Amino acid sequence: MFSLDSVKLVEVDEGKVKLLVPDLAYYSGNRVEPAWSPVFYNPAMKVSRDISVAVVESYSQLEGRGSISICEPLSATGVRGLRYAAEVPTVSEVVLNDRSPLAYKLALTNTNRNDLNGKVRVYNREARALLTELAEKGAKFDIVDVDPFGTPAPFVESALLTLKHKGLLMLTATDLAPLFGIKPSSCIRKYFAKPLLSEFSREVGARILAAFVAREAAKLGLAARPIYTFLVRHSLRLVAVIERSKSKAFRTLSQIGFVVYCPRCLYRSVEKDVLRNLECPLCRGKTLVAGPLWIGDLWDEKYAQMILKNYSERKYLSAEGLRLVKLVALETGKPPLYTTVTSIAKLASLKEEPSPLKVVERITRSGGLASLTHFDSKGVRSSFQPQDVARLLSAD
Repeated sequence: MFSLDSVKLVEVDEGKVKLLVPDLAYYSGNRVEPAWSPVFYNPAMKVSRDISVAVVESYSQLEGRGSISICEPLSATGVRGLRYAAEVPTVSEVVLNDRSPLAYKLALTNTNRNDLNGKVRVYNREARALLTELAEKGAKFDIVDVDPFGTPAPFVESALLTLKHKGLLMLTATDLAPLFGIKPSSCIRKYFAKPLLSEFSREVGARILAAFVAREAAKLGLAARPIYTFLVRHSLRLVAVIERSKSKAFRTLSQIGFVVYCPRCLYRSVEKDVLRNLECPLCRGKTLVAGPLWIGDLWDEKYAQMILKNYSERKYLSAEGLRLVKLVALETGKPPLYTTVTSIAKLASLKEEPSPLKVVERITRSGGLASLTHFDSKGVRSSFQPQDVARLLSAD
């Protein structure tokens, strides 16, 4: 058995579990850098895990599943899976896994410390090998949560193989530079899609990830429907319901298309097919094209409301997470591709940036649909083009 004696550990409380984790101050000094520790644990991602607990609870309720099985194939300290086991009453089985012997030992230790041995099994395998083996043996889970450091792309297919019909795939992507257009060649290589460097790059990245999952699912005869998406700092999370239906898988592909964007007047649209860069219909400027990406909804309204309810009822969860799920509930059902007050102020030649809330109110008074967005504190979703919003603000 691999020994933990060589690792400097500290005890932390998170949610309803107590964990031994590497002492980040010891391993990274003044800079708290989780990647430098012998087993990965990022305290800043507690917010993401808080929200994920509410997602699992909501899935159980909305899908009517009284007994939930979960596989977390990249579990490190085990914190995410252990929280599911401890905090969601309907979770009856959790499989934790990490290829690192040290992480495996630590996850075992944390499982024992929280008296969760009856619910939790821990493996020491390569993630894809374990998922494939479980699938071959007929093991199917209600939820598979893939939470890597970097891209989830290599693990999606094997995760899909181990899901039940109408199971839930939960993914984390922390390779945001490729998805957000800073490293486009890396995005093309990993996700087979061209990103876009713009004021709404974060949403484009989320839509690229969603389309990648939909295509990976479709080739297996599975339909992937995004029901919740959120960004916390450097972590993008996508949650999708997976159905076993070739006809639905084919129909799902109709929700994959492209974004057309004019960097001059900020015109944007989603299109099913784009064969070449187009001329902007508003200013005749040259447009940019990103994709293929998901052009359907990133959120299901029932899920957004239920997640907000379940999060609000858990008073021990973070205030930051509560603010985020409230914003997501507001932007559900609103038009895609937000803009920012910074971009609008520049377009309208305003001396000062207006507050995002005032912009939302102004658009609503003019008969448009609008909301804030959790993707950007200065972001505004709107059924109006940015040029029209700029005219509204200039007229005030």
